[in-house]
Amino acid sequence: MTLTMLWVIPLVGGALVAFLPPRLAKWMGALVAAVALFIAGFVAANFSPDWHGYQFIERAAWIPQLSIFYRLGVDGISLWLVVLNAFLTVIAVLATPVTRRTGGFVGLMLAMSAGLAGVFLATDLVLFYVFWEAMLIPAYFLLFMYGEGERPGSAALKFVLYTLVGSLLMLVGVIGEYISTGHQTFDLAQLAKLAPGPSTQFALFFVFALAFAIKTPLFPFHSWLPDAYAAAPTPMLITFAGVMGKAGAYGFLRIAVPLFPQPVDWWDWRWVIPVLAVAAIIWGALMALVQSDMKLLVSYSSISHMGFIVLGIFAFNIQGQQGAVVQMVNHGIIIAALFLIVGWIGDRVGTRERSAMAGLALRMPIMAGVFAVVTFAALGLPGLNSFVGEFMTLLGAWQRAPLLAVFGAIGLVLTPVYMLRLFQGVTQGVPAGPVPKSDIYAGQLGLLAPLIILMFAIGLYPNLLTSVMNSLGQIGLYR
Repeated sequence: MTLTMLWVIPLVGGALVAFLPPRLAKWMGALVAAVALFIAGFVAANFSPDWHGYQFIERAAWIPQLSIFYRLGVDGISLWLVVLNAFLTVIAVLATPVTRRTGGFVGLMLAMSAGLAGVFLATDLVLFYVFWEAMLIPAYFLLFMYGEGERPGSAALKFVLYTLVGSLLMLVGVIGEYISTGHQTFDLAQLAKLAPGPSTQFALFFVFALAFAIKTPLFPFHSWLPDAYAAAPTPMLITFAGVMGKAGAYGFLRIAVPLFPQPVDWWDWRWVIPVLAVAAIIWGALMALVQSDMKLLVSYSSISHMGFIVLGIFAFNIQGQQGAVVQMVNHGIIIAALFLIVGWIGDRVGTRERSAMAGLALRMPIMAGVFAVVTFAALGLPGLNSFVGEFMTLLGAWQRAPLLAVFGAIGLVLTPVYMLRLFQGVTQGVPAGPVPKSDIYAGQLGLLAPLIILMFAIGLYPNLLTSVMNSLGQIGLYR
């Protein structure tokens, strides 16, 4: 029942927290999230890196007449994503300000965390789909009820319409997989051994890939993201951007690649996704370059960085796919820190416009120092975590097609440009407007400290993550 508790505790805890007084709701929500993190840490500490396949397996009959079972498991692909989800949920709840609506907000955050945990733990295709839908419901209400800006309802509607299309396509794929394999099983490990014919694989890959591309998001299916990220409050963005975006990439790695490995004779469709990934890298970076709103700049940078992850997955080799998993964790850590810093600066100064501020380092030297470290991590400085993931994904892409790596490397050139423009524009120069009279608060620094520590730890010792990824080679991911 260990894995079951990873999603049941946040779900039940969220339902109870929603009815508590604001301050009590925040701290009880943090306690619930901390318990889930403790369980995730227990799973990671007891995970055997030499064991191939799923561990901590749980299985129970659900709808046996249709071969649908409640199956949970964790392997080297999902382990660190489960830990990342639990960890960032703790950070998000602690970053939530206390208002009269705190209870409902924290309750929905915990419910979203429960759905995400289920997505990463499910080893039954139908159960995966159920958790996929479950994680979207609280995300919609968080945007609709607690969104910022002039039109949060519009952003929430756009988000749900895009994801609804993807979900319906995935449902078609689930039914198609059930029929094409002869009604035998929804077990993901078994489905990888029951691949249908090439033409059927092409059709099924298309519907699953479109659903995952929307959620990642992958160019050109990304247009919901800027509006949703702009409307989302900062605590929500920590898990919304830090974890939920990884669900789409995880779907590619867990379902699309191992279940549909064979191209049709007349077209190797496996080249389409890496080309779109390179387009996302370049497009996201170019859009980030022209943004004056700090929050939008970070949002578009997320599209670019997710492109590296998808490129690594479709390199179809160990370097690329291990790099993709590492970069999922790295991006979650970095994007959470960036949104926290940008959100706090915006609240203190009263604007998110980069052009309306400068010289914050004069009055906020500690904030500027922390911001510098996060900026260097985001642009891939050696010794910090993002360098490892980006290097591995580009190395994998080079082994498959050097041209993909060359064009993907354009993102590495553009990232320092927009990240340093952001950092220098905010912290250096002559103040262009009101400057805060005090530095970062101790509580805020406490939230950023574990993220900074992880940036250095993974950057200096990436084997911490890669040592458990033997499962990648066991489910047929290297083609």
